[in-house]
Amino acid sequence: MNSFNDRERGFEAKYSFDLEQDFRIETHLYKMLIVWAGEQMGMSADECQAYAVKTVGELVANPRENSVVALLLADFGRKNIDITVSQLNAKLEELRPVARAEVLT
Repeated sequence: MNSFNDRERGFEAKYSFDLEQDFRIETHLYKMLIVWAGEQMGMSADECQAYAVKTVGELVANPRENSVVALLLADFGRKNIDITVSQLNAKLEELRPVARAEVLT
Protein backbone atom coordinates (compact mmCIF):
# COMPACT_ATOMS: atom_id res chain seq x y z
CA MET A 1 0.00 0.00 0.00
CA ASN A 2 2.91 2.34 0.73
CA SER A 3 4.31 2.09 -2.80
CA PHE A 4 0.87 2.97 -4.20
CA ASN A 5 0.77 6.13 -2.05
CA ASP A 6 4.30 7.03 -3.12
CA ARG A 7 3.35 6.57 -6.75
CA GLU A 8 0.24 8.71 -6.29
CA ARG A 9 2.28 11.49 -4.65
CA GLY A 10 4.75 11.29 -7.54
CA PHE A 11 1.96 11.77 -10.08
CA GLU A 12 0.56 14.68 -8.08
CA ALA A 13 3.99 16.32 -7.88
CA LYS A 14 4.52 15.91 -11.63
CA TYR A 15 1.08 17.34 -12.37
CA SER A 16 1.78 20.33 -10.14
CA PHE A 17 5.18 20.86 -11.75
CA ASP A 18 3.67 20.66 -15.25
CA LEU A 19 0.99 23.22 -14.35
CA GLU A 20 3.65 25.59 -13.02
CA GLN A 21 5.77 25.18 -16.16
CA ASP A 22 2.75 25.82 -18.39
CA PHE A 23 1.94 28.98 -16.42
CA ARG A 24 5.52 30.23 -16.74
CA ILE A 25 5.54 29.51 -20.48
CA GLU A 26 2.22 31.29 -21.08
CA THR A 27 3.30 34.29 -19.01
CA HIS A 28 6.58 34.55 -20.92
CA LEU A 29 4.72 34.13 -24.22
CA TYR A 30 2.34 36.96 -23.34
CA LYS A 31 5.24 39.18 -22.33
CA MET A 32 6.97 38.52 -25.65
CA LEU A 33 3.76 39.29 -27.58
CA ILE A 34 3.15 42.47 -25.60
CA VAL A 35 6.71 43.68 -26.14
CA TRP A 36 6.29 43.02 -29.87
CA ALA A 37 2.99 44.94 -29.82
CA GLY A 38 4.65 47.84 -28.02
CA GLU A 39 7.31 47.96 -30.72
CA GLN A 40 4.57 48.04 -33.37
CA MET A 41 3.02 50.99 -31.51
CA GLY A 42 6.31 52.88 -31.59
CA MET A 43 7.28 52.46 -27.94
CA SER A 44 10.90 52.54 -26.80
CA ALA A 45 12.48 49.42 -25.30
CA ASP A 46 11.92 50.71 -21.75
CA GLU A 47 8.32 51.65 -22.53
CA CYS A 48 7.75 48.18 -24.02
CA GLN A 49 9.05 46.50 -20.87
CA ALA A 50 6.90 48.68 -18.61
CA TYR A 51 3.88 48.06 -20.86
CA ALA A 52 4.52 44.30 -20.71
CA VAL A 53 4.84 44.23 -16.92
CA LYS A 54 1.64 46.26 -16.50
CA THR A 55 -0.35 44.24 -19.03
CA VAL A 56 0.82 40.81 -17.84
CA GLY A 57 -0.08 41.89 -14.29
CA GLU A 58 -3.58 42.73 -15.48
CA LEU A 59 -3.88 39.39 -17.27
CA VAL A 60 -2.76 37.41 -14.23
CA ALA A 61 -5.08 39.36 -11.93
CA ASN A 62 -8.08 39.00 -14.28
CA PRO A 63 -7.66 35.86 -16.41
CA ARG A 64 -10.08 35.48 -19.30
CA GLU A 65 -9.91 33.45 -22.48
CA ASN A 66 -8.11 35.37 -25.25
CA SER A 67 -7.76 38.36 -22.93
CA VAL A 68 -4.25 39.19 -24.17
CA VAL A 69 -5.55 39.47 -27.71
CA ALA A 70 -8.53 41.58 -26.61
CA LEU A 71 -6.33 43.94 -24.58
CA LEU A 72 -3.86 44.36 -27.43
CA LEU A 73 -6.63 44.93 -29.98
CA ALA A 74 -8.02 47.70 -27.78
CA ASP A 75 -4.58 49.28 -27.40
CA PHE A 76 -3.89 49.07 -31.14
CA GLY A 77 -7.29 50.67 -31.74
CA ARG A 78 -6.45 53.57 -29.40
CA LYS A 79 -3.25 54.12 -31.42
CA ASN A 80 -5.21 53.90 -34.72
CA ILE A 81 -3.15 50.91 -35.86
CA ASP A 82 -5.06 48.46 -38.01
CA ILE A 83 -4.43 44.89 -36.88
CA THR A 84 -6.71 41.86 -36.83
CA VAL A 85 -7.35 39.09 -34.36
CA SER A 86 -5.92 36.67 -36.92
CA GLN A 87 -2.66 38.62 -37.12
CA LEU A 88 -2.31 38.68 -33.34
CA ASN A 89 -3.11 34.98 -33.04
CA ALA A 90 -0.60 34.18 -35.79
CA LYS A 91 2.11 36.15 -33.97
CA LEU A 92 1.17 34.41 -30.72
CA GLU A 93 1.60 31.00 -32.34
CA GLU A 94 4.87 32.11 -33.96
CA LEU A 95 6.25 33.10 -30.56
CA ARG A 96 4.95 30.04 -28.66
CA PRO A 97 7.87 27.65 -29.44
CA VAL A 98 10.37 30.43 -28.74
CA ALA A 99 8.81 31.16 -25.35
CA ARG A 100 8.71 27.45 -24.50
CA ALA A 101 12.37 27.00 -25.41
CA GLU A 102 13.43 30.07 -23.43
CA VAL A 103 11.56 29.01 -20.28
CA LEU A 104 12.67 25.38 -20.39
CA THR A 105 16.37 26.13 -20.87
